[in-house]
Amino acid sequence: MKILRLTTLLDFGGQEKKYLSFTENPELLRHQYVFSAIGYGGNAERKLKERGFEVHVLNRNFSIRNLSNIWAVYRLIKKIRPDVVHAAAAEANFHGIIAAKLAGVKTILGEEIGIPNHSSIAQKVFRWVYRFADQVIGVSQSVKNHLVNTGEIPESKGKVIYNPVSIPTPFPRKNSPNFEIVYVGRLEIVKNVETLITAFAHSNNAHTHLTIVGDGRERHHLEGLTSTLHMDSKITFTGFNSEPSKYLSNADLFVLPSFSEGFGIAAAEAMFLKIPVLCSMVGGIPEFVKDGESGWLFDPKNTAELTEKLNQIIEMDAESLHLIGRNGYDKVINQFTVERYIENLESFYHQLNHD
Repeated sequence: MKILRLTTLLDFGGQEKKYLSFTENPELLRHQYVFSAIGYGGNAERKLKERGFEVHVLNRNFSIRNLSNIWAVYRLIKKIRPDVVHAAAAEANFHGIIAAKLAGVKTILGEEIGIPNHSSIAQKVFRWVYRFADQVIGVSQSVKNHLVNTGEIPESKGKVIYNPVSIPTPFPRKNSPNFEIVYVGRLEIVKNVETLITAFAHSNNAHTHLTIVGDGRERHHLEGLTSTLHMDSKITFTGFNSEPSKYLSNADLFVLPSFSEGFGIAAAEAMFLKIPVLCSMVGGIPEFVKDGESGWLFDPKNTAELTEKLNQIIEMDAESLHLIGRNGYDKVINQFTVERYIENLESFYHQLNHD
């Protein structure tokens, strides 16, 4: 089968990271894959091409309001002639599903990569768009439940396929006198790093250090907050790093404080390294982080609760921390490997294409 995997961008981001995990061992793939972005390309585009995949970047204004994208994707589909069109992310779902239907593609899939924050009007729009899809994949049970509860899809049209997580490369641990806490992710409002910084500043942080790995529109504000709280010597901003495991390998604790996460891939990556995780109880995270067993959970809107949890974990003995880290590893190693994802996805393609 030939499968067109269509998304919005092919640069940096969670969806791009998924594509790179999916294709890291091309010999495992049974079908022919073509990748395309409606908007711009970049890092993921380059790496996919290096791995020998056909890639098409349309370099268009990818707004849903730009209805001419439907015609552009339609022409691409007619050129490629795929058996399956698998769109992912809101703009690609909207334009790609309609274009695939007009082009007469046999099997059409949408994919929600997070918890969509759709207005009532957008819910009606996507309810109509998803009528033309054979199935809509959610990256967690939480994402599927949200789509069903908002009426965007019926229960029977939703399929849960968890994201693939590449096992990070471990680095030798550096000696540190501090309890090392690490955050990895974009510096955007939805990631709620402000709450993490505030909670850390009010924790028992005499012998602790927080490393924030990532970049984004909130960085300047967050660095200013760090200075205001007199935490410059206790908090380090590294900027974007293509190998965050350099920092994770030194962590005693990984924290993911997001307001919203469809899946929570950064937490799973830390768990692959047997790092204990403290995460907000949102989206798909509670599906693999069990509070007090394979990690800890907290309300992302409750700074005091996060401070209290940080203090409790900082005071734990090394053996107890190691046990939580090991439990987390055992949870993800059987569920989120690239091999498991490929098996689940390609079996799903085969099932749909032969019904």
